[in-house]
Amino acid sequence: MKLKLTILIGLVLVFCIVPIVSAMQVSFFYSETCPHCKSVKPLVDSLMIKNLDIKFNYYNVLLGNYDIVGVPLIKIKTDDCRKIELIGSQEIPRYLECELNKMTTKDCPTYSAGEEIVDSWFIR
Repeated sequence: MKLKLTILIGLVLVFCIVPIVSAMQVSFFYSETCPHCKSVKPLVDSLMIKNLDIKFNYYNVLLGNYDIVGVPLIKIKTDDCRKIELIGSQEIPRYLECELNKMTTKDCPTYSAGEEIVDSWFIR
């Protein structure tokens, strides 16, 4: 009887309480000397403030050894365990908020920090 009760309590915890906390995580890889990173950082900061249920991690690539292809880079681990990568000062502003809010591409907003982002540099 105790085993059945323990299993029942465990199932209630897993299905009722755990989903309240988002499993989504955003990792932002940047360099303090990168102008593209500086143009994207205000967007990442504002989305972190808007989405308190999502864990944001910032990684300065000058202070660590990360296996990445370039900066700025966003890696998203979604609630359903998908892994999404956005890179560059065009792709990140275009799709980050869309991915965080699980919007369709047609509903996706674009971001402008008061200046037009003109940039052809990003590594895919």
